[in-house]
Amino acid sequence: MKAKRIVSILLTGSMLLSLLPVSALAAAPVFDAPAQTTAKKAAPLVQEADASRSTEEEAATRSSRDLDAENGTADSITIQLNAAGKPAGSGGDGNWYYSAASGCQLDTGVFALQPSSEPGAESALKARLFRIGDNAELVRGTVGCETNNYGTISGGTFQGKVANFQTISGGTFQGDVNNYKTISDGTFQGEVDNDGTISDGTFQGEVYNHDTISGGTFQGGEVYNVRGAISGGIFKKAVEVYASGGNATIEGGTFEKSMTLMNDDASITISDGLFDGEVFTGICRFPLSISGGLFTKAVDVSHVNNPTDLSITGGYFVSEPTVPNGSDIAFTTVSDQSYRNFQVPVNGGFSESGYNKLYVPSGSSEQPNTITVKTNAKLLYYLADDERFPVLDSDNDGYIYQIPVQGYEKIVLVTEEPTPDEPGDEIDPGFSSGAAALGIVLGTAGLGYITYAHISSLYLYYTLPGGFIPSTRQELANVLWTTAGKPDPVSTALYTDIPADNIEQQKAARWCVEQGLLSDHGATFGPDTKVTNARIIRAWNSLKKVPVTIQ
Repeated sequence: MKAKRIVSILLTGSMLLSLLPVSALAAAPVFDAPAQTTAKKAAPLVQEADASRSTEEEAATRSSRDLDAENGTADSITIQLNAAGKPAGSGGDGNWYYSAASGCQLDTGVFALQPSSEPGAESALKARLFRIGDNAELVRGTVGCETNNYGTISGGTFQGKVANFQTISGGTFQGDVNNYKTISDGTFQGEVDNDGTISDGTFQGEVYNHDTISGGTFQGGEVYNVRGAISGGIFKKAVEVYASGGNATIEGGTFEKSMTLMNDDASITISDGLFDGEVFTGICRFPLSISGGLFTKAVDVSHVNNPTDLSITGGYFVSEPTVPNGSDIAFTTVSDQSYRNFQVPVNGGFSESGYNKLYVPSGSSEQPNTITVKTNAKLLYYLADDERFPVLDSDNDGYIYQIPVQGYEKIVLVTEEPTPDEPGDEIDPGFSSGAAALGIVLGTAGLGYITYAHISSLYLYYTLPGGFIPSTRQELANVLWTTAGKPDPVSTALYTDIPADNIEQQKAARWCVEQGLLSDHGATFGPDTKVTNARIIRAWNSLKKVPVTIQ
């Protein structure tokens, strides 16, 4: 056994190469060329929406009671409409009632509206549906006039205004809706005034929230959070928070556009949420507090009349927030020593995107701001203003750590080198098969010494131009940029940690970052940071996908 181990150690690089297949040694990379307002606005124009669904989808989503209503079973009731769109009768067995003077009332049962089959007949109920009772549910049909719901709406199309005092769990609403209880689903094309709870649904018009939004997709008009709470939902248009007559809170949700913060006589609190648009203040005359959330764009909270009314004790910021003059709020940068990305908590999970630098409130020794980071490799320790601090081992499947921020200027995460991917995922198959052949020749003990590092070094030696294997990020950038023909980067900004007069190194680094081959650290690049073989191979493989002429 010892003899085998000694033989494997004494083999030279040329001897090892002689054991690899000729196809692997000859392999060469192949490149492919490849509004701000505080008053209600006028109702927006009704946006056209495709309310139709396929027969299969409708059947799959329809409730069993909907099917009962269509099939005419005992506990379902179909109201037949005449050619004028009015009920053909006046009621049946006390379950519902209609009069020309007051309109239609549904008392007990599951109801569907059936239009007349006469040519030119109205397809919608043209009488006011003045009450859906608390023991009634409307599952199908079109209502052309005003509706007051004290029961359940789970389907149908409503062309007029709807006042909801109980439950809307489905349907298409083309007019305005005043919600006083619960909306859990449906498509809303008009304005929605919410004094209850919205937990789901699709909203294509403006929404005024005075109570609770915990879910839904808001894609057509702006959302105005007056004195309510937003804890979930996807907001594809701008959101205006105007605290008046009650406090306004943001406790979660995804905000893709800008958010404006204003208040007169009540406070605004942000404790969570993903903010992918700019966040800025109008005029704030009352307290504004940020204790959580992930802010990926600029945050300007400088228009707070009294700087002491602004509190920022938590949250993660891609750029440093702008605060009022006279504010004592300070921020700490958090970054990884090797410019690797890390994730942070948002909306009950972790951010989908990773970041190599974030700003967080500095906290103090008396009141530290404890942040949470999820790294891609084990966190060995962190440096706080160059002082080394240990960390507890993560007790999770991922590398999740809590770090107290206590008035530092910067925190640097020191993570171990990540475990490289399997060689077959990165290295030419010829080299992988060659390694297997080498293992057969040397035996299991010999193969123990032919590690991924050995194989990847051989691969890089015979793949990279001139056999030069970079050892630093700058050397890697130079190789990639030169191989691509030294194209000019789009940006002319200079990195502060590369000599300004070394134009070629500046261009190489900037171009590689612009092409996604390497990452930077804002104004710095980290030219002297060591690179692993796995990192070089990933960058080299990525270069093959860039539409450039290889020199």
